[in-house]
Amino acid sequence: MKKILLPLVIVLLFVQMPMAGHCQWKLYHNAKIFTANKAKPFASAIAIAGNKIIAVGTEAEVRRQLRGPGTSIDCKGGFMMPGLLDAHMHALSGGNNLLFANVEDQDLTIDQLVTYAEKCYLNKEGMSGDVLVIYGINITTWSQLDAVASKFNSGAFKEIPLVLSGSDGHTSWANRAMMGRAGLNKTFLSRQPADKQIYYGKDAAGNPTGFVSEEGQNIIEAAIPVKPGLKAAGRKAMEYSARLGITGWLDPSAGKTSSESSHHLEAYRWLSNNGLLNVHIATTLVADPNQPAQPQLNRLALIQKKYSARNLSVIGVKIFADGVLEHPTQTAAISLPYTGTTSKGVLLFEPPAFARFATLADKANWLVHVHAIGDRAVTESLNGFAAMRKANGHSGIPHTITHLQLVQPADVIRMGSLKIMAAVQLLWAFGDATTIDIVQPYIHPSLYQWQYPARSMKNAGVMIAGASDWPVSSANPFQAMYRAVTRKGPKGVLDSSQTLSLEDMLYAYTLHAAKAMRADTMIGSLEAGKYADMIRVDKNLLEIPIEEVEKAIVLETIFEGKVIYRKAGN
Repeated sequence: MKKILLPLVIVLLFVQMPMAGHCQWKLYHNAKIFTANKAKPFASAIAIAGNKIIAVGTEAEVRRQLRGPGTSIDCKGGFMMPGLLDAHMHALSGGNNLLFANVEDQDLTIDQLVTYAEKCYLNKEGMSGDVLVIYGINITTWSQLDAVASKFNSGAFKEIPLVLSGSDGHTSWANRAMMGRAGLNKTFLSRQPADKQIYYGKDAAGNPTGFVSEEGQNIIEAAIPVKPGLKAAGRKAMEYSARLGITGWLDPSAGKTSSESSHHLEAYRWLSNNGLLNVHIATTLVADPNQPAQPQLNRLALIQKKYSARNLSVIGVKIFADGVLEHPTQTAAISLPYTGTTSKGVLLFEPPAFARFATLADKANWLVHVHAIGDRAVTESLNGFAAMRKANGHSGIPHTITHLQLVQPADVIRMGSLKIMAAVQLLWAFGDATTIDIVQPYIHPSLYQWQYPARSMKNAGVMIAGASDWPVSSANPFQAMYRAVTRKGPKGVLDSSQTLSLEDMLYAYTLHAAKAMRADTMIGSLEAGKYADMIRVDKNLLEIPIEEVEKAIVLETIFEGKVIYRKAGN
């Protein structure tokens, strides 16, 4: 790729800050720094004191602002940038998964999966009580359900309750022993409303196959006897994130507006109150726009007051517009029927109700963060946001649509004009089985061509924030950057016209994600007065071939001026 050279002259951006005698400065110099400050994106030195940045610029410019004793650190030409931010991460679920058996979305054969399960059972690595739970199952596995059932309903696993949890977070499979434990049987299925039948796999005789999706997973999850504590999951998530240089995230499903309490927020608040929270966290709670809005927003205000703590904020609501696109689940709401069916998926809200909910939330200064994967879900979400803008004007709140797998060109333009942000998982925007084999044969060609239209969104003025949806897939931002720039996968390139530049992605995972978190005045760029959240990387991302970017390694992660991770030997 073309190298981006650092300018020779960089004007210092700083504010005068009191230099208390006990607050010694630390100067990082002889560095190549990407600041994510769009006015002054590059620097060679940065000084911090306590938990804040004092000055950024050339070494001479920064040194002129220093008073009293301090420490100088020669970075020897190393690359530095702001701490990375993730605009859509289910961190406690991800941390929980790391505490259990997890195949981490690997594309395993069924025999390889069986071997892994046997090892886990023998070592008791993935047990919840007497149930074997394996997380991170690559969703292409569901195209081989007959083989899965044959292996895990017989032999050593015939009497062992077993659950395979899909990496997408929307799908699971249980063997017969587990279905018996959970009460998932033909009688149960016959009692489900017609509009809920889509969530349960069944054979020609009406018996459950063990495959469940969306809310159908609840019956299985309720029968898993032991779950790890969320405090432990939180600490595990922070360890994982620090190694990747992540210093902040938006947790979109930290609770529900139907309740004034939240186990997730309890865990986060406990970590904060005990001085263990070394990450900036913004949260939204899942709301139901089909139910009256004002009671939910009233509860949201109570939850915000109850749980707000240092580095922990409640900023709004998450709305589910639909499910997922891939076969056999097919719960994403699309504008043309899935191939060979009359189904257009499931739109999870009534459009007028969503418009009313978004309008009231915006007026009350709450952010609305919408899960929309199918093009019909995106269209109806934008219809609601358009009604909101018409009623309230542009509030400046960074309302967001996340996922955006299928987006019609007209809606790309509307997103830009309505100033709706995109929190996109561009790690998924590449040619592999999940975008080709289990999607292309099952949707109309006129829809298939509009997968993850990132460059079109950028050109339309849509601000793109980096997001992983971890633990649905890896949270590694460098891998997502590589995919966004190349869109290359094992089965080819997924529409090369929709690639982004690396610089686009650096902003996506810093300043833009901070805006999605409503925290860009405090984090997201290296500017005087902001928190000293920085990372050192083993490669200059802006001067190496793009193929090397996904291999980048974080050498050091600094959160509010303190080193929270350092790679061994550095």
